Formats: sequence, C-alpha cells, structure tokens
Amino acid sequence: MKQKKFSFLLLEALIAISILIVFAPLLMRLPIHHYKAQVEYFEKLEKQRIADWTYSEIKETLLRQSIPWKALPEKEKGTKTFPLSDTKLHLRGLKPKTINRSFTLKCKGEKEGNQGEIFRLYKLKIRIEDSLYEYLLLIQLV
Repeated sequence: MKQKKFSFLLLEALIAISILIVFAPLLMRLPIHHYKAQVEYFEKLEKQRIADWTYSEIKETLLRQSIPWKALPEKEKGTKTFPLSDTKLHLRGLKPKTINRSFTLKCKGEKEGNQGEIFRLYKLKIRIEDSLYEYLLLIQLV
C-alpha cells in the first residue's frame, strides 16, 4: 500500500516539475524585458548628461579661444564639424562603453553691437554615438 502512494507522489512531482520547465521561460521573459528597458532608459539619460557636459566643455573651449574665431563658420557659409575626444559611458553593474562625440556649428545670425562688437548666434549640434542634441549658442567675437 505504501508503495502505491510513493509512486503516485513521484508522478505528481514529475508533472509539477515539467509544468515549471514549460512555463519558466514565459515567467522570466517579462522581468528580463523590463531590465533591458531600464538599461536603455539609463543609457539615454547618461547620454543626455554627457551632451550637457559636452555643451559646457564647448563653451569653455570657445571662451578660451582654443578654437580660433576665424575657424568658426560665418552666416550662410555652411556648417563646420569639430571632433571631440571619446568618453566612457558608465552604468553601474555594466562594463564601461566608449562613446564617440563630435559637434557641428552653423551660424544662424549675426549682429553688430553698440560699441562695434560682433555677436553671432550658432546652432550647436552635438552628436553622441547615434543620438543628436541641439543647443543655441551666443558668441561675442573679440
């Protein structure tokens, strides 16, 4: 009598394990998909942070005149692309990823001030990997 109960329990256990094996991938798909979506979202946020940091870096470079004023494009004379050094994208728990950066300047307008100074409004496009971020930049040429 005890032998029959044991074989019945073994059969129930095998059925339960086989059901778990069949449905485990379905149960795991949603958390894995959610995790991947979170990683993509955090990468997007980090790229935006890098773009903002790059914007301040470009402003500092222009203020220090590391890029000569004559190298900047004039109104209606096209755009000019400048390379930047690569940076790393750090996300906790993942390997650092190297990010390519560059920026493009296009002059949108030019005005002369009261004391003869020249002001130019540039459209600044920062390219980080496959993402593009746009800013406006006002420069007073000396």
